[in-house]
Amino acid sequence: MQSIWLKSWPKGVPTIWEKPTETVAQKIFLWAQETPDHTALIYYGRRFSYQELAQWVGRTANALITTGINPGDRVLLFMQNTPQFVFSYLAAHAVGAVVVAANPMFMADELRYELDDSKASVLIAGRELAPVVEKALIGQESIPVIYADFDEFLPDNPVPAVHADMRRNPPEILPQRMLFRQWVASLEAIDPKSLNLDQDLALLQYTSGTTGQPKGAMLLHKNVLANVMGSILWTKVNQESMHIAVLPLFHVTGMVHSFLAPLYAGGTILLMTRFETPTFVEAIDHYRPTHWVGIATMNIAVTQFPDIQKYHLDSLQACMSGGAPIPIPILEKFHELTGASLIEGYGLSETISQVTVNPMDRPKMGSAGIPVFDVDLRITEIGQFDHELTPGETGEIWVKGPQVMAGYWQRPEATKEVLRADGWFDTGDIGYVDPDGYLFISGRSKELIKVSGFSVFPAEVESLLYKHPDIAEAVVIGVPDAYRGETVKAFVVLKPGAITTGDQIVAWARQEMAAYKAPRVVEIRESLPKNGSGKIMRRLLVDEETARTSG
Repeated sequence: MQSIWLKSWPKGVPTIWEKPTETVAQKIFLWAQETPDHTALIYYGRRFSYQELAQWVGRTANALITTGINPGDRVLLFMQNTPQFVFSYLAAHAVGAVVVAANPMFMADELRYELDDSKASVLIAGRELAPVVEKALIGQESIPVIYADFDEFLPDNPVPAVHADMRRNPPEILPQRMLFRQWVASLEAIDPKSLNLDQDLALLQYTSGTTGQPKGAMLLHKNVLANVMGSILWTKVNQESMHIAVLPLFHVTGMVHSFLAPLYAGGTILLMTRFETPTFVEAIDHYRPTHWVGIATMNIAVTQFPDIQKYHLDSLQACMSGGAPIPIPILEKFHELTGASLIEGYGLSETISQVTVNPMDRPKMGSAGIPVFDVDLRITEIGQFDHELTPGETGEIWVKGPQVMAGYWQRPEATKEVLRADGWFDTGDIGYVDPDGYLFISGRSKELIKVSGFSVFPAEVESLLYKHPDIAEAVVIGVPDAYRGETVKAFVVLKPGAITTGDQIVAWARQEMAAYKAPRVVEIRESLPKNGSGKIMRRLLVDEETARTSG
């Protein structure tokens, strides 16, 4: 497609950017030399200067080497937002290892899958998650496990106050396990290695597929750095910027925009372990951050918070949102509260976050923005790559750019299905480009369900539901949810003689899978609609649900 979006390019933002030459880990060590006392990280009042951050990263890197980690080995992180996540992620890159950032909401089977598939050589986990970890490791006791405790870095009087869960007595751990501070104790800091940014793997970011099996998107350092630099230039990040990091750092959006970009620019991260509206707005009022990247559910929660007028939110200058479209009244209310526009964008795990973002100076409400640096966009007839459509016509979205993954980990056939030899990536999403070059997302050609910004694929949830002893058949769909965007609904057929209720299955599911995947509604039926070959007709259930909710 002709680059019609260049006429909408944001003022003051270059169209060409200088290719990075250092990893984020290396850049932090450079900042530690240039601005050693500048604050890099704030964790509920505990401040880390760039010099301290480099020391912790360097010591953690040494600990990884002492543990036997070599370049190319996978380091799995299973943590909430904590300083230990930051140190471990950067330390893995410092020694040339590959980060596997797992969702801390996972249950044992989900964690075990990523451990097995990635062939991780070490697991660094939040201590509060020890019961899940130990269950996942049954039969794999040889893998080294390091536990990170909240109390290792929380100040005595945190500001804002932390959730009560973070102050509870942590679970006991096995004698052979180590706590993070013990692991790095007495070790000297080492400098980051120089890596081949064009060839060395930085990250395995797992994303689900319609087969139900999560796949690891292989992201090179050049892919990661393309969007880190893009974030810095697009939202004008500098050393005076402070990003409030409340999105999960394991997720590509939080990882790029709230973690890696501010540190690469020499700015400050205001790190929060979890999102709770009262403490979040208190943190903005107290610390005065300039940047925030969130998702629609967070934006809605802030604008609808009863006491919001008591807090000063006007320090915010650049705010972005992803995961799901934001209702226009919420965009308007956010601007009224902060004076800043809430900018929407579009990206995928396979592109390490953004491929399109709204210009800060000319956003279009309801749009996912224009292609960012060196990204080309193509709208085609579904299944017909060579049949390119014109502006205004709706079709399949393809993208090509420096952030597109190298492929799926150990899945060459799955890679060929979405990634052409010439670099074009099939997003599987449907949309159109308007005459000004802005992308509008119309829907999804895949069966993806978006719950609070998280991707949920029906086949994965169904495979977990089939573990329930009373379920004979199961199918799930996404249904509209005013708060979460979508939520998961399951239709099930019980085995003969079973007397389980829908509510009991809902409760069971919450113990077996991440909360955002677990069905919130379960409808028990005597049978499910099927075609002549016996395949369950999911579309009929979707149409039925649509008619029910719209009627």
